[in-house]
Amino acid sequence: MLVSKPKRQTLVALGIFLVLVFCSFFMLFHSLLTSESYFIWKIVLAPIILVIGMIVLGKFIESFKTVTFDKNKLDVLYHFSRKKMRIQVKEILGWREEVVQTKSGDFREVKILMADKKILKLSNRENSNYERVITWLRNKIKTK
Repeated sequence: MLVSKPKRQTLVALGIFLVLVFCSFFMLFHSLLTSESYFIWKIVLAPIILVIGMIVLGKFIESFKTVTFDKNKLDVLYHFSRKKMRIQVKEILGWREEVVQTKSGDFREVKILMADKKILKLSNRENSNYERVITWLRNKIKTK
C-alpha cells in the first residue's frame, strides 16, 4: 500500500500566507471604516486582497487530500469535504507527467484522468512519495 499525502512544509507555508493575507485585509478594512485618509486606495486594495486570499484558500483546500494506492484501486480522501472516492484501475483512462525546469530543480506534476472525466493532480513539491506513485502508475497503467 502506497500513501501520498500533502507535505507538511507546503501546508505550513500556505497557512502562514493565508493568515497574513486575511490579517492585512481585516486591518485594511478596519482602517477603511475608521479613517478617511487614502480612502480610494483602500477601497481598491481591499477587494483585490480578498480575492487573492480566496484563490489561495481554494488551492489550500483542494490540495489537502490523501491518495492511497493499492493493488487494483486508488482511494482518494478529501479532508475538508470528508469526501471519499474509490477508483478502480480499469476506470483510469490514462495519466501524464509534466516536467517544468526551474532554478531550484524540476517541478513535476502527474495528472490522472478517470472515466468520469475527473482529473487527479499530484506534484513532487506538494505531495509525498511522488516517485513511488510514478512507478506504481507505470506498472499498473500502461497507457500514458
